[in-house]
Amino acid sequence: MKNHSIIFFLLIAFQGISQKCEKVLFSGKVLDTLRPQNFYNLMVINRMTGQGVFGQPSGNFSVYVNDGDSISITVKDYPVIDLVVHADSNCQYKRKFFIEGKAKDIREIEVRPLKSLEEIKEEREALAMRETRMVTGIEVMQSPITALYQAFSKKEQNKRWIAEQTYKDDQRKIVQELLRLYVAYDIINLNEEEFDQFISFLNINENFLKTATEMELITFIKDKFDHFRIMNHMSSSMDQTWRSYINSDLKLAVSELLKTCVSSDVVDLPISEFDRFIAYMNLDAGFLNNSTDLDIRNYVRTKYESYLIFYKIDLRSLKTNYNIDESDNEDWKWELKRKKDKKAATIALLNLYNQKKVIYLNPDEYEKFMVFMNLKESFMNTATNEQLIQYVREKYYKYLDFYKK
Repeated sequence: MKNHSIIFFLLIAFQGISQKCEKVLFSGKVLDTLRPQNFYNLMVINRMTGQGVFGQPSGNFSVYVNDGDSISITVKDYPVIDLVVHADSNCQYKRKFFIEGKAKDIREIEVRPLKSLEEIKEEREALAMRETRMVTGIEVMQSPITALYQAFSKKEQNKRWIAEQTYKDDQRKIVQELLRLYVAYDIINLNEEEFDQFISFLNINENFLKTATEMELITFIKDKFDHFRIMNHMSSSMDQTWRSYINSDLKLAVSELLKTCVSSDVVDLPISEFDRFIAYMNLDAGFLNNSTDLDIRNYVRTKYESYLIFYKIDLRSLKTNYNIDESDNEDWKWELKRKKDKKAATIALLNLYNQKKVIYLNPDEYEKFMVFMNLKESFMNTATNEQLIQYVREKYYKYLDFYKK
């Protein structure tokens, strides 16, 4: 009986030790001992899921991941830190990273401390125009001379003008401080020369500035920034080559038009999606001949956004340029065409895509993913390199979402 109890206890202990952590708390800190600073653009990226979280300006970070996940820690102007998470007995993984930036020549600049969101919020709520009292209502009847003086006196008009301009300057300074903070956190990407232009483009409502929540402000400004970037591209001269094909080959004209839209960041679409998107847009020669470049780009952009929603396209799956050529495909094609072994060919294909960072999948999940992916042999034989990449990558992200990975 005593021996049975010991064996039972050892089995329970063994199971407790070998039990796999559902989630691992990965926490740590990055330190630059040579140049102590605030890390306003520290980001921890899980390469297995494609998701990332911001760290704290102090260099501290914490995020829940899976045991064995590949992680990259990025800080602007520092080398990328790559690692694999290994959970301890408490399902935690703690690390400290000493980093060293590259030496570079920089121009002399004026360094001003960034205000916190709380400080800016207090300034937003306190924003008010200095009162310049005017005689109104019944007071006009009681003091008509004063009312006339205030209405027509240049001195009084100047007072009101100065108060209005001071108020606008205060409002502009608050927005500028807010944008500086957003740039520091990589929410938007503005250079110093674009600040004034973007603030004017924002044309933010004063009541909204005073009462909006932090999330409402971030969403509003991020959306405006995307439009600002697009409008800047639109203002540049557009390649007119595509117009010469409108009347002779409409599909070629639209295809060339899309290439210019992709190069100017109006849309983000790989060539493998062109045919389907062209059919979805349904552009005709009359519209193209009689519309301005700006009208056409606005139309393409609007259709692009509805296209992503209609086909439920995950933007993560649209990344291209993985530097995979035909020589890289020889292994899986040999298994498929010579050995007639589709399973071995698919495994070889997944190994290639893992190596080229098309997907991030543990080999022990291949079997499960292959069933989910349902990749047909006929498609493997006929698809182009780009079409195959896009198919596998799109299925990969649907697989992650389906299994909540």
